[in-house]
Amino acid sequence: MKRWLLAVLMIALSGCGTGVTETTGVSLSAPPPDGSYNDTDVMYLQMAVPQHEQGIEMARLATERAARADVRDLAAAIAATQTDELDQMRAWLVEWDQPIAYDPNPDAHAGHGGMHGSDPAVLQVLRDTPAGPDFDSRFLNLLTGHQHGAVELARMEEKDGRHPDARALAGRVIKSRTAQIRQMATYLRR
Repeated sequence: MKRWLLAVLMIALSGCGTGVTETTGVSLSAPPPDGSYNDTDVMYLQMAVPQHEQGIEMARLATERAARADVRDLAAAIAATQTDELDQMRAWLVEWDQPIAYDPNPDAHAGHGGMHGSDPAVLQVLRDTPAGPDFDSRFLNLLTGHQHGAVELARMEEKDGRHPDARALAGRVIKSRTAQIRQMATYLRR
């Protein structure tokens, strides 16, 4: 059986935790022999991919619909940054021969704080909001919550991840998203 297929099956059967087979006692999701990454690195990237995709969609909507130039500028910067990060995360998962998708069952993620993306219904509300000042306010509020989720996810990676570049990305995410949250709070007060 191909290595990638075996990895997909093991992840699907074991959820996010490290599974142990009954017959051998060997971890189903042990890190590779070279120790370059661990399960937390993989889980972080797999959960951050859809979280980034949602953030990019939200930002692109704002570049088209926001009434204020500062909101449009922030949204364009967010879309550019998160697109670059998304490309890097996907490349690592492919390089590591890991699936890009994660288990969509929310129960599989209860042990590490649940899923960190925005609810699809929330995104639909933003999609349905027409251009103008109401869009700006809704976007800023929704993206603030979304970026809080990104920070929490990145903190998990910083704490338990092994891959130095993935951990560095998590550190940058924490710093940039925290700054964005502060900036959006000032925009909401205007």
